[in-house]
Amino acid sequence: MPTTPQPALPITRLHLSARAEAPLHLPPYAGSMLRGAFGHALLALAPLPHEGGKPCALHATCPYCQVFAPPPLPAHSLQKFSQMPAPYVIEPPSGAQRLQAGQTFGFNLVLIGQGIAHLPALTLAWEHALRTGLGGQHEQRSRCTLLNVQRESDSLPSAPVLGQQATLHLLTPMRLQQQSKPVFAATLTARTLLITLARRYQLLLDIHLGTNAPQQDFATLSAQAAAIELAAADLHWFDWGRFSQRQQREMKLGGLLGSLQLRGNLAPFAELLHLGQWLHVGKNASFGMGGYRLA
Repeated sequence: MPTTPQPALPITRLHLSARAEAPLHLPPYAGSMLRGAFGHALLALAPLPHEGGKPCALHATCPYCQVFAPPPLPAHSLQKFSQMPAPYVIEPPSGAQRLQAGQTFGFNLVLIGQGIAHLPALTLAWEHALRTGLGGQHEQRSRCTLLNVQRESDSLPSAPVLGQQATLHLLTPMRLQQQSKPVFAATLTARTLLITLARRYQLLLDIHLGTNAPQQDFATLSAQAAAIELAAADLHWFDWGRFSQRQQREMKLGGLLGSLQLRGNLAPFAELLHLGQWLHVGKNASFGMGGYRLA
């Protein structure tokens, strides 16, 4: 029986089921809430204390250092800042929910590369996070119980053969940036979208595969992406807020929702667009932003 070709970078999606033990309000976008609870739980279970969230002396094996706050690669050509893409994506429940005690809810966790090896510790962290409770900055926390962790499948499906047109349905806000400013529907281009996704994928390859990582030809990809037409169909901006523990203030974030069409020679981007359904694209992907379904 033939095996399904796998991407160079190991990727898996897990579905977590939980039960609210007290009334629970999930906001319209719960990605930040879940990520905050996850991070605090990883810190609480870490073998050594972390000063200001910095890597500890056991950073090579510590799940918090390796998964939640990976240290930067030295002098990487694609990343001029200290923050590197984390090997996980939280895909939150869709829309606001008000749950009563005993009701269940679910969300997804995508693990990438070396992050997969930390699954036992991450499961313990989610148990701890949910048991400690979920809630907003000024809300009483509601205790929850982790019921089940189920892997989506043993392997990713094969990338589709793309012709001259594909549609991306944006499931969570997509926040792309150019020159540190958000890209709105009127200024969004296929090149911005595709190169942002290619850069994220290359960084993850280099972090998790090191010298064995395949290298994308960005000059060629950029020219090919520039020739693709983007039709923004039904795109709108969605704003939401999160409380930053580091900056101790409420921050407004937003991104594009809706659908868009890509038209042109999409063959060079078929695998990239396929994998983006797990990797997400744009800012705050670890919160689950930039999620889409390819049609």
